[in-house]
Amino acid sequence: MKKINQLIALLVLSATLIVGGCKKDKDEELDAETQSSSDNFLVESNVNDELKEVDAAATNTQLGKAGPVITIDSASSPKKMTLDYGTSTLCADGKIRSGKIIVTWTGRYRETGTIITIVPENFFQNGNKVEGTKTIENKGRNAAGNLYYTVTVTNAKVTKADAKVRTWNATRNREWIAGESTAAWNDDVYLLTGNANGVNANGLNYSANITTALRVDLSCQYRITAGVVELIPQGKRTRTVDYGNGVCDNTIIVTIGNKSYTIN
Repeated sequence: MKKINQLIALLVLSATLIVGGCKKDKDEELDAETQSSSDNFLVESNVNDELKEVDAAATNTQLGKAGPVITIDSASSPKKMTLDYGTSTLCADGKIRSGKIIVTWTGRYRETGTIITIVPENFFQNGNKVEGTKTIENKGRNAAGNLYYTVTVTNAKVTKADAKVRTWNATRNREWIAGESTAAWNDDVYLLTGNANGVNANGLNYSANITTALRVDLSCQYRITAGVVELIPQGKRTRTVDYGNGVCDNTIIVTIGNKSYTIN
């Protein structure tokens, strides 16, 4: 009788482990959502592109090339610059833009205390409508001797042709690690740290925290070339989003549990 009872207990335990294992596999299969990771990358890349366009306009590198009509009002306080792309402009980087980017600034980009505000106005990039306010403040030099900035993005939105909206807010620190010694913008490299939150195209909330500094390389058309973000969609497990090792390839790898997904 004792042996029979032990056998029954063993069978029950085995069945429990099998059911539990199947449930875990099923849960992992159902928790394969990568929309939040993809949308976080999409919005951040579009917001970083605005700064690249502002840098290009400020250093006059667009003169004689495809790009916006640039108007500067130096009499206003703070000073104001308008980048006007009209109804459709094929830019030097191969992207099609329309609408305007409005920039105000209180001083030079390299001066401690300068505050720069960037606001798109009916602005589209490659068919995506980009909205939101970006505020950049020069905080001087850090312990490494590099200029660094606080970057606050509020009410950012990217609306694609499918009419679905991706929203995004972020608080970041931006360290300028390369390109400061030249007047050009396209050799600039920054490291970003900080956090963000948003709502993806399917209406799911998420939060994102940079665990390994994001490398923003303005010579790369996709901007972000390295770094790691931990992203948590509402009600789901933490995703690890790896932007790579510095190669300009527009690819991220999203890891959920023991499964990885490559997204371009």
